[in-house]
Amino acid sequence: MFHTKFNRCAECRITPPGELALRAFFSGHDEALGHAAVLLAGRRGVRLVNDIRDALDQPGRITRRVQRLLLELRRILFLDHAHDDNWDDTGSIAMMEPDDPIVPEICLLADGLDEALHAAGIVRAADERAA
Repeated sequence: MFHTKFNRCAECRITPPGELALRAFFSGHDEALGHAAVLLAGRRGVRLVNDIRDALDQPGRITRRVQRLLLELRRILFLDHAHDDNWDDTGSIAMMEPDDPIVPEICLLADGLDEALHAAGIVRAADERAA
């Protein structure tokens, strides 16, 4: 009756443009994101960025695990953990001065990551309000 093979995963191979843009952003700012994560979160930041790098090098759609890692990186860059007593502050955020020249660079990096996450559909306006 049916002579053609149904390939149900053909659509799975198509990566949405937002995810491609996120991968391009991360690739283009890889070193800066790594330095910022180390500066703000110490060894935890290093592990996080390395895990994200490894995952984004894999073909296919961005998994939920990687989405959680990217959201954690976003929280680090936006200093969401700065006043959290449960956060192990191994980074040097406590020693940074607000007028340090690196601060505006980290802010620009955080804004760029945020835009890329919005474009990929990982961060939504409703999620931001809940956070």
